[in-house]
Amino acid sequence: MSNKFGHFEKLKFPALSRLLAGGVATYEGEQWVKHRRILNPAFHLEKLKLMMPAFSTCCQELVSRWTQSLGSDGTYEVDVCPEFQRLTGDVISRTAFGSNYAEGARIFQLQSEQTARILARVKKIIIPGYL
Repeated sequence: MSNKFGHFEKLKFPALSRLLAGGVATYEGEQWVKHRRILNPAFHLEKLKLMMPAFSTCCQELVSRWTQSLGSDGTYEVDVCPEFQRLTGDVISRTAFGSNYAEGARIFQLQSEQTARILARVKKIIIPGYL
């Protein structure tokens, strides 16, 4: 899992890497350190505290939506994966763009479709010895 220096080594997909943009999730070594330093201030505790009202609003709306969906017996079956995707999208929309998930729903839908198409294509590529 890690190299002799104790650093976690990420899987490399050269063909896919040429198609996608790099980022902190894909960088390693000095490149990762440089970009992580750039991002760190955005996740400082004081900045996160300022986002708490948005986090709270998103969670309250989620719980309210679930509460309204309760059956007469007080139960409700929920598929949490799409619900948490929506919650995450709502939090990102409010904190980064000042809107909400409903306003950015079309963008999130297009991103989801694009991801599904890319993954479907990648699954069809079989090159012996590639991985």
